[in-house]
Amino acid sequence: MLNNEEKIKVMIVDDSVLVRKYLSKILEELGMNIVATASDGKIGLQKMLLYSPDIIILDIEMPEMSGIEFLKYLKTNPPPKMPKIIMFSSLLTDGSSAIFEALNYGASELIKKPDGNIQDNIDYLKKEFNLKINGLTTKNEQIIVESKKAEEKKYASCFKEFENLLSQKRIKPELVVIGSSTGGPLALRNIIKNLNILPVPLVIAQHMPAGFTLEFAKNLEASFKRKVKELKDGDILENGLIYICPGGKHARLIKNNNVIMFKEDENEYEGFFFKPSVDILFKSVRQYVGNNVLAIILTGMGRDGANECLNLKKEGAFVIAQDEISSAVWGMPGNAVKLGGVDAVLNVDEIGPAINRVFS
Repeated sequence: MLNNEEKIKVMIVDDSVLVRKYLSKILEELGMNIVATASDGKIGLQKMLLYSPDIIILDIEMPEMSGIEFLKYLKTNPPPKMPKIIMFSSLLTDGSSAIFEALNYGASELIKKPDGNIQDNIDYLKKEFNLKINGLTTKNEQIIVESKKAEEKKYASCFKEFENLLSQKRIKPELVVIGSSTGGPLALRNIIKNLNILPVPLVIAQHMPAGFTLEFAKNLEASFKRKVKELKDGDILENGLIYICPGGKHARLIKNNNVIMFKEDENEYEGFFFKPSVDILFKSVRQYVGNNVLAIILTGMGRDGANECLNLKKEGAFVIAQDEISSAVWGMPGNAVKLGGVDAVLNVDEIGPAINRVFS
C-alpha cells in the first residue's frame, strides 16, 4: 500500500463545498492524496505553491479569481513545478468558448460536470478522473528505456538529421494526417502557426467529445486565418484545407478515382476507447491512400496510433513523432517510437517547419 508521499498529489479548486467534498472522497477512493482544496483561484495559487500538487482540478466560474484567470496567471508566472490542470466545470458544453480558452492557456484535460447531482454520478466521475489523472501522471522512463533497446535510435532526432533523412527517403505525399490527444490542441496551434498553405489536404484526429470539434475548427480558423473545417460524412478533401475529424465517433478516409473522401464510423470497437481513434484513421489511410502519406503522432496518453504508425512506416510512408520534452504526455508518440514506427522525433516547434520542408 502506498504512503501519502508516493501517491499522486491532487488539489481541488472549486467554489462549491459539495464538489470539494465529493471529489475528495472519489479521489481518495482511487488512491490519491488530496493535499489541498480551495474555494477560488487566489487561494488556489497560494496553496499550489505551498503543497506542489501533481494535478489541479479547476472550476471555471469562481469568485475573486476564475479558473481562466488562474490559467493565465500560471502561463505568465510558471511555478518551479508546473502541475497538470484538469478543468471540471458545467461550462464545458458543446461549442463553449471556455473550452478553447482553457486549452489555449494550458489546461491538459477537460471533464464536464454532470447535469444532475454530483452524488448521483459517482461511477462516471470515478472512471473519468481515474483515466485522465493516471494518463497525465504515467511515467515515461520505461518507454524510453525499452525504445532505446528495441530501436537503437533508428530515427532522426533533430531538424538537421530530419533533413538528411528526407534527402534519402524521398516522398511525395498526397495527404498529411495528424493524430493527437492530451495536450494536442496546444501542440496543433503551435504547428499550424508555422505552417505554409499545403498543396495537399491535412486531416487531424484529435480525441474530443462529440460537439467540441466544430468549435475547435472555428477557433483555429479565426486564430490563424486559414480554412479549417470539421469533416462531415461524404466530404471530398480539397488541397490546402485543414480538416478536423468530428469528435465522439471514429473516422475513416477512402479513395475512389483519385478522390479522397471522409466517412464517419459510429461503430464501437473493443479496445478503442478514445474517439476519433488515430489507429482507425491511420489504418484507413494506409489501406486506401497507400504510402504517399506524411503521418504525424502528437502528445497523448496511451498508445492510440502507435501500431498504425509502424505499419505506415513499413509500407514507405514518412512518420514523425513529437518528442518527449514538448509533449504533455509522451504516451502515443512514445509508444510509436518504442515500436520502431517513426522516421523522426522532433520538438513541436520543429514539426510545422518540417512539414513545410517536405513540400519545398
